[in-house]
Amino acid sequence: MAKLSKSKLLSLISQEVDGALGFYSSELATQRKDALKYYLGEPLGNEVEGRSSVVSQDLLEVVEAILPSLMRMFTQQDKIVNFEATKPEDVAYAEQISDYCNYIFTKDNEGFNILHSMFKTALLQKNGFCKIYWKKSIGQKKESYKNLTESEYQSLLIDDEVEIIGVDSKEEDIMGETQLIYDVEVKRVEDYSRIQIDPVPPEEILVSKRATTLKDCDFIAQRVSKTVSELIDMGFNKKEVEGLPTAEDQVFNTESVTRRSYDDGGSDINLTSIDPSLRVVQITECYMKVDMDGDGIAELRKITVGGSGYNNYTILENEEIPIIPFAMVCAIPMPFRFFGLSFYDLLADLQLVKTTILRNTLDNMYFQNNARTIVVDGQANLDDLLTSRAGGIIRVKSPNAVTPLQTPNFLNDGLAMLGKIEELKEQRSGVPKQLMGLNPDTINKSHTTATSVNQMMNSSTQRIELIARSFADGVKNIFENVLAVICEYQDQERVVKLRGEFVPMNPRQWTDHYDCTTQVGLGTGNQDQRLEVLQKVLNVQEKMIQQQGGMGMVTPQTIYNTLENYLQNSGYKDASQFFNNPQTQQPQPPKEEKQDPALQLAAQDIEMRKQKAMADVDFKNRKLEADNQMKMQKFNLDEQKLATQVIKDQEINSLEKEKLASKLLEQGLN
Repeated sequence: MAKLSKSKLLSLISQEVDGALGFYSSELATQRKDALKYYLGEPLGNEVEGRSSVVSQDLLEVVEAILPSLMRMFTQQDKIVNFEATKPEDVAYAEQISDYCNYIFTKDNEGFNILHSMFKTALLQKNGFCKIYWKKSIGQKKESYKNLTESEYQSLLIDDEVEIIGVDSKEEDIMGETQLIYDVEVKRVEDYSRIQIDPVPPEEILVSKRATTLKDCDFIAQRVSKTVSELIDMGFNKKEVEGLPTAEDQVFNTESVTRRSYDDGGSDINLTSIDPSLRVVQITECYMKVDMDGDGIAELRKITVGGSGYNNYTILENEEIPIIPFAMVCAIPMPFRFFGLSFYDLLADLQLVKTTILRNTLDNMYFQNNARTIVVDGQANLDDLLTSRAGGIIRVKSPNAVTPLQTPNFLNDGLAMLGKIEELKEQRSGVPKQLMGLNPDTINKSHTTATSVNQMMNSSTQRIELIARSFADGVKNIFENVLAVICEYQDQERVVKLRGEFVPMNPRQWTDHYDCTTQVGLGTGNQDQRLEVLQKVLNVQEKMIQQQGGMGMVTPQTIYNTLENYLQNSGYKDASQFFNNPQTQQPQPPKEEKQDPALQLAAQDIEMRKQKAMADVDFKNRKLEADNQMKMQKFNLDEQKLATQVIKDQEINSLEKEKLASKLLEQGLN
């Protein structure tokens, strides 16, 4: 098979992008835009002047009620995930990998914010995305060194990470010898490259219609807008970047406009005319399977193109990659579909109906309190009618000239309908009023016991726990990608601080073949139960130690594990603040046993003889060293005498040669 030509590749990319799900003009983009508007409580567009324009925010209430429980489930543990070894020899490495990957996610990156953004986006807009990649970052800093010796200066010269930018030398007398001393100014290059994890707005993601999951996805892309300066700094060819057209279709991205609705304080400032490097262009990072070499097997590649449309695309980058750098979470997955459902899909019609009922009910209440008036033409003074004040007089010419217009009262019917809508909302979302804190009277009733409250809350959290289980697969995918990127790009040891100690991490010895398990906690409804169970376990452990010494079943380590879990479920992640882990404690030195005095005297005599023998050996070694030094000095002295004698002989020979030459010259003249 022939290799894929550039024109065919551009044609393939253009077809995939235009047909992808999530494109600006697609129905999916419209749904996500409307979801944001419903969440923010923006006007519906059918408002009437002089009537109520209130907007119910049921979507916001449900999302904000669910989100805290989800975040607590994933972040209440020290480790979000654990890696387990598949081979016995990899057990120690698995523990290191778990610690390091969790460190990268929570310390190097803002792990909490990443999960919060992904979860909230999934609850609102079907799917939440993040990108995991190796971000190259090379930094430079200037350093100055004073009074360097020759050897120290040479060590700087051979350092690959150092560039000499200034040198001053001078001679100084050091211990009777004249030596060169250097003052050096250098520029040191340091590599700050790290794994970067970024949440991705859903409007930037384009997915093939053929895809059902990320693993079987043969085309996924991220379309972003960058300045010319940013692209050049990323390493792209300057000439190609400057030739890209200015991004125009970004203004048609209604999702992005809706997302920034609160930031629209004025029109964007055009800085291109001032600084051309700030011109905004559009690039599309395409991750697709394509057969570039013509061997009949499509390989996964990253192809970055600039511009839009087949005729305007410019290939900026084309390289083979091991994995797709994205991870995804979905609140309500749909079988055999890439995009699932969101709470907007469940509650949009209810919020619309509730908004309509609220507006009509408020308008009815307003008309009831401010009723219209029937006036017989010419029988009443209109100025008196228009002057509304307490105790005012209305002048009329005949009885019943002024009567109020009766407005039907359907306030009770409206409130009853609102209650029915609330019941439907609870059934669809699985979030009751108790969880949202909207109905405290239910808990305050005298017949409501703590047990019944727990049962009610446990029942309400089952939907949330199901969502958490769906999210766990996406979180697991994040850490699997983190490990893959570590093994692919990090080739140097790194020292990180874990549990108060500095631990070296060397990924060069790792592989990415480990089982990953997400540590998902339970909701608030089961927290009290877990604490109660742990307290009972601790009581049993104490009784077993007191009665039978633990019978081998209870050790200080098992008690520490119980206390650690109890503190973690109480909200304290670091148990080392309160208890010492027996595994990290140094073994105590053995206690000295009382010995027989005779044995003590014998041991002391042996120790004295031992010290004397060591002293004799040390004396002999010192004497031998001194003798060697004397011999070396005598040898050097003999060498100096010999060298002096050789010089004298050379001088005598030179004088004799000069005399002979003079004599021969004299004889020749005669």
